[in-house]
Amino acid sequence: MIKAANYLKPAWARRHFELALPLLPSGTATVLWLGDKKLVESGAAETELKEDTPGVQVFPLVLEGEAVGRLLLLPPAGTAASAENWGNALVHGLQGILEAEHARRSVGQETLESYREMALLQRAVTELNHSLKPAAVAASLLKEFDGRKDAADFGGVFLRNPDDATLELIQSFGDDGANAFARFQDSHLFGEIATREIGDIINDLPASPLWAKESADFKALLWLPLVAHGENLGLLVLASCHADGFAAGDLKRAQTLASVAASALRNAQLYAAEQEMFQAFVRVIATAIDAKSPYTAGHCRRVPEIALLIAEKAHQASHGPFAPFTLDEDGRKTLEIAAMLHDCGKVVTPEWVIDKSTKLDAIQNRLELVQLRFEVLRRDALLDYRKALAGGIDDGAATQAYQDRLSELDADFAFLEKCNRGGEFISAEHVARIRTIAAVEWRNAQGGAFPLLDDNEVYNLCTPRGTLNPEERKIIEDHAVHTIKMLSQIPFPRSLRNVTEYAGGHHERIDGTGYPNHLKNDQLSIPARIMAIADIFEALTAPDRPYRKAGNLSWALDIMHRMKQDNHIDGNLFDLFLSEGVYLEYARKHLAPDQIEAVDVSRYLG
Repeated sequence: MIKAANYLKPAWARRHFELALPLLPSGTATVLWLGDKKLVESGAAETELKEDTPGVQVFPLVLEGEAVGRLLLLPPAGTAASAENWGNALVHGLQGILEAEHARRSVGQETLESYREMALLQRAVTELNHSLKPAAVAASLLKEFDGRKDAADFGGVFLRNPDDATLELIQSFGDDGANAFARFQDSHLFGEIATREIGDIINDLPASPLWAKESADFKALLWLPLVAHGENLGLLVLASCHADGFAAGDLKRAQTLASVAASALRNAQLYAAEQEMFQAFVRVIATAIDAKSPYTAGHCRRVPEIALLIAEKAHQASHGPFAPFTLDEDGRKTLEIAAMLHDCGKVVTPEWVIDKSTKLDAIQNRLELVQLRFEVLRRDALLDYRKALAGGIDDGAATQAYQDRLSELDADFAFLEKCNRGGEFISAEHVARIRTIAAVEWRNAQGGAFPLLDDNEVYNLCTPRGTLNPEERKIIEDHAVHTIKMLSQIPFPRSLRNVTEYAGGHHERIDGTGYPNHLKNDQLSIPARIMAIADIFEALTAPDRPYRKAGNLSWALDIMHRMKQDNHIDGNLFDLFLSEGVYLEYARKHLAPDQIEAVDVSRYLG
């Protein structure tokens, strides 16, 4: 309905009439109405002029076929013809003015509506392209229809499975919309619209030949395939409880939004695929690192679990040193990837160093060679014994000398075997005895004389602690350098920019004595400090280390407590690790029952 009451100003209309009234027969009464508004009234009349007043001439004002006003004339007797000519002329002028004003207002309204539609569309485009998750894109699309005046009562976005082309509802709105669409999805009608390449509207569903009395929830439908770059990604379905629910304008607007949403949806799917591919690549690298040695299998899969457990507890802290710390989705992903790749530098570390379970381990176990030399000395002792008997030496004395020599050799080999394990500190006295044993000569089959231990074997056996000599330890420590170098070459997106820092700092110490960069507490982020604790705890409790059996909880926590006291690990994080029960949650999932015992953590706190 056109509301034309304000199209003409009363003052202008009166002035127009004043100029025209002298042309009317004297005594003519006139009234001009626009809508229900009386703009002008002139002349004298005994009663108020109405359309059914005897002798009244009515001149309608029409816009787009709709009556929007009327001019009433009541001329004196005998002047009807001239009054009619005057009325036609005046109405003709008014009609032109009204049509011009109506056109001006229509253009203005259309411009305003177009501007509003463009503003809404721009906002919708921004929101649709803001998210890189398919479900979020679908939610943004449906938001443009949910709650609009005269809009759909239901809306749903179905995503197509690229493997079998089936459609899955990922977002919906409406009263019990998910169940309503689930019922609709089982209908013949849904099967029909799902296969069509273009969208359409079906109003008055019960009258449609496609309706098989299956869609009782809906009375009208609007559907559009979501197509981007020629690929059908899914389906947008809007439904109404009213038989005349949708118009051509609704379809046009939906087409525009669906086109934008389809592009955003494709971008989200491509991003998700790239993320999955990257995650798979990370898992492959982590698996390769673990598979490099049977003694570290699972390490790169278990450290992320511990690290994320600690980080989540720090994130949840409402007071204390970790109250300001937050961990968003990007932060979690960054920490997880860093934890999975923290040992990636070990791919260039020789296996014989990683797997070195004893001091004489190398490409081959050199203790076996030492044992063979002792067997040669035992053979020589036997030959000396037989020569003594043949030379007439007393049998008892010769036998005693032989037994003493065998006992001495057994004791020396047992001593070397114990030193080789790396389980105890090698003192100066131990070093002196090793060198004394090394100086003993043995002869090969050609008669050549050689020391019982070569210089490298002496050097390794004299290693004070553990099984690695300083050069081998440097090779192991360099894996952190290689990790940083390798990860620095990966162009991580901004959201993952801290992966290298977190991964490369897992052997740093709070006091700056760690490696490779000797960073101190204030130079290490909280996630990097978390990485150190996760790496140490997993290593201490792991069942697959070459140099020792798996430690139980109290043994592992004792060592970590000493590291806390020595300012090697973050004391506050270690306290959080204990007080929040992270150690126990992980232990119950991954440790053997005999590794888990009751631990009084209060003695480690503070």
